Amino acid sequence: MLMAHLFGGYILMKKMLIRAFALLALSALAEGQSAKAAAAQMLPEQLSVEKWFVGNWICEGTQHASPMAPGVKFIDRFSFRMALRGSWLIYHIDQLKGPVKGKQTLIGSSTWDANAKVHVRRDMNIGGSRVDVTSPGWDGDKLVFTGYMIAGDEKLPVKHTFTRKGDAAYDSALEVTGADGKPAMWEEESCKKVRGVAAMTPNH
Repeated sequence: MLMAHLFGGYILMKKMLIRAFALLALSALAEGQSAKAAAAQMLPEQLSVEKWFVGNWICEGTQHASPMAPGVKFIDRFSFRMALRGSWLIYHIDQLKGPVKGKQTLIGSSTWDANAKVHVRRDMNIGGSRVDVTSPGWDGDKLVFTGYMIAGDEKLPVKHTFTRKGDAAYDSALEVTGADGKPAMWEEESCKKVRGVAAMTPNH
């Protein structure tokens, strides 16, 4: 009888320990989910500007002739995603048609700078040139970035305007002010959001 009593007590204690561990595990899981939810809630609502671009876009455009390069027509695939728990927009361009077909031509990032109260963006291009620009955000259907293009020993003012055409299309125009102080259109393109196979092999 004594052995049965002791064995019964052991079984009861074992069940209690299992329940305690299960409760601790559930509590830790709930805390983890709460922490993730809190982190997501802490992201500034201004990042909705960056989130609008998430996905794959096919862009057809023209790079106008300039002292740096001849004029060309191109088709690019522009791929955007949010990274670092949704706090940065990361993107890259793969050229589908044009002088560097099959190559990645640009990588970049954008986020909201709560200190400066602007969206900050950097594009990095083949050859080491870059574009550093800022924007206050959407003004109606227009998103205007201003800043500089740094190429070699030149630092040229730029203005980059995005114009929304509904939820799945936009036009883009990049204007560069040359060393002579005269602004000129550098590049214009029209982009449409695509999904699935179309994002990889558009009909061109």
